[in-house]
Amino acid sequence: MTYEYFLMRLEQNIRKRLETGEMVKKVRVLKNNGVELDGFSYYVEGHRERPTVYVNQYYRKELSEEELVKIADTVLKTQRECGLLSQQGLEEMMDFHVMRERIRCRLISREKNEALLKEVPWLPWLDLAIVFYLQVPKQVVEHATVLIYTSHMNFWGVTPEEICHAAAENMAKVQVFLEPMESFLGEIGFEPLSSGMHILSNRRKMFGAVVIIDPKVQRMCLERLGESFYILPSSIHELLLLPESLATTREELDQLIQEVNEACVSQEEYLSDHAYYYSAEKEEVE
Repeated sequence: MTYEYFLMRLEQNIRKRLETGEMVKKVRVLKNNGVELDGFSYYVEGHRERPTVYVNQYYRKELSEEELVKIADTVLKTQRECGLLSQQGLEEMMDFHVMRERIRCRLISREKNEALLKEVPWLPWLDLAIVFYLQVPKQVVEHATVLIYTSHMNFWGVTPEEICHAAAENMAKVQVFLEPMESFLGEIGFEPLSSGMHILSNRRKMFGAVVIIDPKVQRMCLERLGESFYILPSSIHELLLLPESLATTREELDQLIQEVNEACVSQEEYLSDHAYYYSAEKEEVE
């Protein structure tokens, strides 16, 4: 079964199960690092909410027609449940003054997101880009985020500066996670190995690499490690910090990062393929 056939048959099966007033539309959405996801947007006449369920992860070459039917049922069930959103939750999403406290930021690759960055407010940070997103209210969708596009900003009637200011205020309240690698590995059941590395993220381990842009966090890392250090971009979610005295050459660090990215990091979670350096003398990342 080809991927195109999978999408066609899935759409046909979903449409067969629609009730009066229900509609679906096949969509393709640009995500981080040029990743495009296919999904189905669902809506009901007279309602504003239009939940989208992405289906790329369901595809396998050996899928049977019976499995396709089950996937269609799952997609439509998820869409209907998301469609039962409270009106209050939807009104909150449309009100910038309510959503202001939910604005956060994250780091992404600038090189791999040239198309996306034309559609969103963003700031440069070294060779990376800072973009902004909303933490969606729990009553709308649990553990969901929404990337803030220029269209959102225009709808709210706010400037990029207001978005940045709100994100900075909110990020200052985020709890930072900084632990030795061996402690983290021990907590998740692996045999701890002493490497001198530390993991840096936020407590949620979600889009946590961005915490490094805060000078206060940089100084905290310096105090903990006791010297200048290299920053290895593990993913958009976390970073690895390595004291300079324990590091090999910069070229070897870059090669290590590239090998790990290729073998272990998904395309959407990729951040960068080279190390960064925090200078204790200059008190800055380069």
